[in-house]
Amino acid sequence: METNLQQVTSTDFMGRFCSNLDLPVTTQDCAVHVAKKAIEFDLVAGRSPVSVAAAVIFLTSQASPTKKTAKEVAEVAGATESTASELFPEDFKCTTPLHALPF
Repeated sequence: METNLQQVTSTDFMGRFCSNLDLPVTTQDCAVHVAKKAIEFDLVAGRSPVSVAAAVIFLTSQASPTKKTAKEVAEVAGATESTASELFPEDFKCTTPLHALPF
């Protein structure tokens, strides 16, 4: 019997979480990009994929016209409010509007 197990990543949750938050596709695309870069640069090592997804969605929504609170994101993700808002360092802000990001 052969079993194929694939690792679950934060990007696997982005579509559902962003949809449940009524975020536009551009915000979801940005969140996926930021999550991949956070993993690539080892910024979120040891964190659960759900926690990373929640934090990245919160971060990217702050740069979008459709801002969501940490509480709103946490409720949809099943995470704590502090997880959504404190995963990245306090000075790590996404201030460039999403439409101006190079991805």
